[in-house]
Amino acid sequence: MFEVAKPYAREPDDRALLAGADAGASAEESRELVRIAAEIPHQLHDILDELRDGQIDVGFVHKGLDEFMHEVDVAFNRLVVALIVVGGLIGSSLIGVFATHGPFVFGVNFLSFIGFILSGALGVWLLWGVIRSGRL
Repeated sequence: MFEVAKPYAREPDDRALLAGADAGASAEESRELVRIAAEIPHQLHDILDELRDGQIDVGFVHKGLDEFMHEVDVAFNRLVVALIVVGGLIGSSLIGVFATHGPFVFGVNFLSFIGFILSGALGVWLLWGVIRSGRL
């Protein structure tokens, strides 16, 4: 019977030793936390001084923003080319309708003809870029 009870009789002593070790670690940890808490006002004061003097620069880094900005840049470039194409077509049409003098090519004013050719070439180039990107 004593042989069976012996491990249980030693267990409370082991627990007491462990409790004493935990108490020592807790006391050390508490002292460290008190030291850190005591330094906080001084560190906060130093940070505010550096901020006031302009010694601190705050910067933000957005992950994935470069790819998004590239896509927005491509979209705006396509929009600008599309507006130039539309403007060229409208301007060439107006010249073709109202021009009564000057050289004519295929029954259309020469400036109007050049405008149609340039606008058509830009339009085809834009369409080719959109098709090539796969985003119709």
